[in-house]
Amino acid sequence: MSHPILILAAPTGAGKTSLITELDPERFEILSFDSRQIYKEMRIGTAAPNPEQQSAIRHHLVEVLSPSETVDAGLYNRLATEALLSILNADKIPVLTAGTGFYLKAFLFGMFPVPEISAEVRDRVLSLDIEEKKSLLNKLDPDSLQRIFPEDEYRLGRALEVNLMGKRWSDLKIDPSTSAIQKYDLRIESGIFLDLDRKELYDRIDLRAKQMIETGMAEEAWKICELYGESCPGLRSLGYNFALENKKGNSNLETFLADLSQSHRNYAKRQITWFRKETYLKPIGRSEALETIKHRM
Repeated sequence: MSHPILILAAPTGAGKTSLITELDPERFEILSFDSRQIYKEMRIGTAAPNPEQQSAIRHHLVEVLSPSETVDAGLYNRLATEALLSILNADKIPVLTAGTGFYLKAFLFGMFPVPEISAEVRDRVLSLDIEEKKSLLNKLDPDSLQRIFPEDEYRLGRALEVNLMGKRWSDLKIDPSTSAIQKYDLRIESGIFLDLDRKELYDRIDLRAKQMIETGMAEEAWKICELYGESCPGLRSLGYNFALENKKGNSNLETFLADLSQSHRNYAKRQITWFRKETYLKPIGRSEALETIKHRM
């Protein structure tokens, strides 16, 4: 018998956490696909669910890795598989929430056979700025640049790593045998993309950026920097560079807020572009999303 799953994808700031904490914890558990909320000690800047929200309904893959650890699709897939089996064994319905569409898609439909990246190659790619990554990738594998958002530095870096290990990133094909849908007989009962009016979304993003600053994002960033170093993987999360610049005295609060808000709006645009092209997701407003999930089962 197939297992039903629900999917709720949303751009940053759309408010999916407040929706899912209203679900019945006796029926549902949350499996998060967010490459930043997986880190511990970074709740403010990643807008991770707070303890009350996490106690209202069980969340998997939220605040489980140290900021010193590198996360990629392969690691996320392994962790998500463990979480999925835990939810199914508890006879609950998994609700897959996604801000990182690439990780969600890889988990559901299959992984690319990416070679293991050596420490030397990874360090070399990390030492390059975004323009240097684009330039080198254009020499090695120009087709890949057509498939990556121009400012998606993480994806540019991953493609470059693969090429430096001797494989063309643009030639990789999904391995369907790694699809969770196939391996665990999953059925997408409802796939929702939380699609807000653009002005409403940007207003929500601006308000959240203000709240992040007021609740201590700069201090949080500085603490992570002191514990794990400024180049640790966690601090490559969205907006933490601006938080550190503010803490160092290189920007005032007005500039910090403007930069933080704009970076989140830019990221939201990229997420929206990604989710809108995914045929397994249906665009839906906030007022409909919760009732759709509640009454679908």
